[in-house]
Amino acid sequence: MFLVTVFAAIIGFTYCAQNADILSLYQHKTAGDGTYYGTGTGGMCQFPPPDLPPVAKTHGMRLVALNAPQMHASLGCGMCFKVHASGKGSGANPIHGDFMVFVKDVCPECHAGSLDFAENGDGRWAIEIQAVQCPVGNTKIEYKFQGSHQYYLKLQTRNSRLPVTEVSVFQPHSQHWERMKRSGDGFWLMGDGTWEKPVQTPMRVRLTAPNGETIEDHIPKIQNDVVIHGNGVQFSLDAHLPH
Repeated sequence: MFLVTVFAAIIGFTYCAQNADILSLYQHKTAGDGTYYGTGTGGMCQFPPPDLPPVAKTHGMRLVALNAPQMHASLGCGMCFKVHASGKGSGANPIHGDFMVFVKDVCPECHAGSLDFAENGDGRWAIEIQAVQCPVGNTKIEYKFQGSHQYYLKLQTRNSRLPVTEVSVFQPHSQHWERMKRSGDGFWLMGDGTWEKPVQTPMRVRLTAPNGETIEDHIPKIQNDVVIHGNGVQFSLDAHLPH
């Protein structure tokens, strides 16, 4: 019992620290470099067109790879940032102005504050970035399964105003919530294929944002590689965070 309690405390501390790290991206501006890595439909976060989340297709959102230190494994997937660029730097294609970007990939070699733009261009340009709540409007959180079945789940949460930092699935047979694990490619994982009881659908899920808000949704079915809509939930606009 003592070991279980200690382990639970460590897990709880890890999630609290993780949420604080994500919130700091909203609370502070960071200076870095803007570079280019060329157009492409792929990326670590696996948001290939035409299935980009609705928010990524609006407001003139530019697609970027976020630097690895501020990606926090894959929790940065789907986040939105405001960029301020003065046009100072070197190269043929300066980055300037104030605009918003959508994170679809990671830049492993980039330092904190830096973005690699999914565009054709040249140069290294001074930028300043700060996370903002994604302008989702009236759109709701979406889901996408990959390689999943009733005994194994690999679930992507998409189009959320704030990043989802925790997902739990309600197990009716045990009457408790089971926390999913985060994968390195932007999904949530649960199960190893050896469960005695299959996951039941519609599947009841609980989503948590870094500011502590928790919402519940129902996913109607497990269907791989298609965008699925639940009952229609979205995180609230947080007046204490930039938007």
